[in-house]
Amino acid sequence: MFTQAHTQPNRTAMDTKKTKSESRRTWWILVVVSIALIAVSGVSLARRIANYNQTNDHPLFAYIQATSQSFTFAGRAVEVVEDTVDGQDVVRITYGEQELVLDVAIPPLQPLPELHERHQDWLTISLFADRSGISMDEFQHQLETDQIKPRLGIITRTPFGLDRLEAPNHENLQQKQNWGNGELRSDVSRFDCYEFLRDGTITHEIKRFPESGNSLIRRQSYAKLKGEDIPQRVEGELEEYTWQHGAALKIMARPPAITLEKQALLVAGWTLPATASGFLLLLISFFFAIAPPRTAPKPT
Repeated sequence: MFTQAHTQPNRTAMDTKKTKSESRRTWWILVVVSIALIAVSGVSLARRIANYNQTNDHPLFAYIQATSQSFTFAGRAVEVVEDTVDGQDVVRITYGEQELVLDVAIPPLQPLPELHERHQDWLTISLFADRSGISMDEFQHQLETDQIKPRLGIITRTPFGLDRLEAPNHENLQQKQNWGNGELRSDVSRFDCYEFLRDGTITHEIKRFPESGNSLIRRQSYAKLKGEDIPQRVEGELEEYTWQHGAALKIMARPPAITLEKQALLVAGWTLPATASGFLLLLISFFFAIAPPRTAPKPT
């Protein structure tokens, strides 16, 4: 009886220690499994994105803001001056024999020294070019050696310049004013896009703030439920991977959400959730595997 009374607790302690060891071994196994899952799905994800980028050659525009009021482009003089026409403040831009007269959409609040600073809320003048496939250093070198011919573009933003659309309904932009960032109804902002071509002419397009990808998906899902025609994007929106979209970002109070249609993650499939799940499992299993053992309270 005396021997049994002392050996029983020892057996219990040994069983508890064995159980803890097996539990810790299980967590380490899960660590290995999660690493394998991340390796397999991560490599597959990278390959899918790489294949998408190779088959979908999107341009990558680089921009250089024109801060001077007088410069030369394509052998023609460009002049940017402030003026007043019939009591309306304007910015007058001449390009060779062509001339643009732009109404000041947002009057400057402070008398800043430079013209581009006074009108930076609504006007941007940029030299730009496609630099896809080359580094920024190579791009600058090719610009300096005339291997790349830059283009010249002007974007203006006019708040409340367009009528509100019944569809799509930009739910997150319907406030008259968003006090968080000073944004005034981006859904009715008008973007005038001018490009000064090398032949001396000027092109003009009118664009509007793009609908977010989530908003478009909601509208399409709602139409499917009602058995209606699947709605598409409204014509005339700023489109990603265009020079207009990148230049317009400089004069927006808040950049637009991604539109989703042209994103590489669309081809990710099962690899994206699998990779994310692998990372989550790795974190949980690793910390449980290295967690210090709990000590049972001593009997009193």
